[in-house]
Amino acid sequence: MIGNSAIEGIMKSLSEEFKFHSSSYHESLFSSFTLDNRTLSFIKYYNRTVLDKERISFGEFKHQWAIQGMSGEVIKYFDDNYDALRNEILEEKNIKRFYLRHCISVRKEASFCSKLFHTHLPNDFPPLDNPIRNRFNLGKEEFIKSVLIVRNAYKQFIEDNGIYIKMVRSILSDPKYSYLRASELSDIRIIDMYLWFKENRQKGIPSITNN
Repeated sequence: MIGNSAIEGIMKSLSEEFKFHSSSYHESLFSSFTLDNRTLSFIKYYNRTVLDKERISFGEFKHQWAIQGMSGEVIKYFDDNYDALRNEILEEKNIKRFYLRHCISVRKEASFCSKLFHTHLPNDFPPLDNPIRNRFNLGKEEFIKSVLIVRNAYKQFIEDNGIYIKMVRSILSDPKYSYLRASELSDIRIIDMYLWFKENRQKGIPSITNN
């Protein structure tokens, strides 16, 4: 199994995060979403592309996911080959192979790759960027390896600590959060959304996805 000690560390961090904060703390955190136009714009985009399976335009994808430095050449490649690449993701579900085939021609686009895999396989892969990697002390790991470590940790945490996922889903069942469409989100997205907002938005840090 990839990175057993790292997986255990992530699970411990998640347990402490959810265990030692009250439900009112979590509710307050999510309430802040409604105050941030950038976050609301992204959530609308996320729901269109992930939940409604809208075809991706990769220029918009780059903008909405705040991917830094991705070239027009790469954007055109993914736009022109959309159907074939999407089918490859869905059929093979192999992020490392896909990354080596399609995401290193101009520069290493590992963060982009993780977000693309999450978009098509939201139950299987987390979208990963540097603030979350750093939170879990994975900054020195090869990026795709860190994606797999986080994926395995999230899946194990979900299996072992479903009570915390249910707590967050209960909070988000309030009609004021209907725009999140929480009942349609994967458990991996529930964790990611919580951490993404806390690490990026609450601290006022733009989402940084440089590899």
